[in-house]
Amino acid sequence: MPDLWDPDPDVSAAEEQPDPAPGGGDDRTREVTLTDRDGRLRLPAYVLIALVVVLATVLLLLAVLLLSSR
Repeated sequence: MPDLWDPDPDVSAAEEQPDPAPGGGDDRTREVTLTDRDGRLRLPAYVLIALVVVLATVLLLLAVLLLSSR
């Protein structure tokens, strides 16, 4: 994309595409996918779902205990 604010644009620089992640930060080999090729959930997804359910249950029980003690 050319720099529209540049008073003396270099046309050849507009044709070159810069590396989007020069440090290799766009490397997706370390990314954890939650579904497999068939669209089914993998183990990390089930672990995350279980943690959310446990957290919600603990918060609900804590709220019930705090309200019942009054």
